[in-house]
Formats: sequence, C-alpha cells, structure tokens
Amino acid sequence: MGKNLNKKQLQGFSLFELLVVMGILLMLSALVFPLTIQKTQESKLESYASQLTTDIRYQQQRSSLKNMAGGISLGSNQYTLFDGESLASATDTDIKKYPTNIQITSVSLTNGSEIFFPSGEFKPLSYGTLVVTDGRNSIRVYINREGLVGYEKL
Repeated sequence: MGKNLNKKQLQGFSLFELLVVMGILLMLSALVFPLTIQKTQESKLESYASQLTTDIRYQQQRSSLKNMAGGISLGSNQYTLFDGESLASATDTDIKKYPTNIQITSVSLTNGSEIFFPSGEFKPLSYGTLVVTDGRNSIRVYINREGLVGYEKL
C-alpha cells in the first residue's frame, strides 16, 4: 500500500526564497571579509614586531652570557644584527628585511639608529622606541635603560 502524497508536500523552495537567502549570505560575507583581511594584516605586523623584539633579546643574551659585543642597526624597512663594536666594524652581520609595505619609523634611540650591547652587559648603551607600521596599523617597540624589551599596539 502506497501513501497518498499531495502535490503540496512535494513542493520545494521557490526561486525568490533562494535569491533572498543568497542575498543575506552575500551581505554577511561582505561584512565579515574586510574584518578578516584587517585582522590578518594586524597579525602579520605583530609577527614582524615580535621577531624584532626576539632578535633584540637574542643580541642582549649573547652579549651578557657569551661576552660578545653586538647590537642591531635599524633601517627603514630592514634591520641588521651585528657582532662587534658597531655595524661598520662588525665581524658578522645578519640582515632581516621586511616586505615593502612594512616600515620602521619614528626611531627615537639615545644613540642614533643602533641598539648596542657592550661585551658582558645586559643593559644596552642605547635605548628608546621605534614604530613598525604598515601605513594603517602601528606597533611601538621599546627598550629601556635596564634592558627590558617589548612592544605594544598603537
């Protein structure tokens, strides 16, 4: 015995209903997509600032624990780790480049654009702040006279 099925029970969604649902989904994606892109850019910028602070700490630890003088020289879209009394007289260098849209700006250090750690010292000779920016988002990286290194969003 088969069941009697009405035509009403076999009816699907109308074209209008499908278009309304698609329109709602498109509006939601139009709102969420720009936020996702912005958060991705902020995350990348924070990653670059984090890598810079890690490299500063690395030079600091090498100076303190291995009795090696060294530091970091800052450029506009790159920085250079060096071993020695200055970048000019360095025995070893390692250049870290940023993408073209990432810039190091507002460098406000006590000794120009170099953070230097004397041999056997934890405290830097130069300290201050700098800003890593992509033009839209900015992060301030700092090192104080006691050697504390960190970063914060602006």
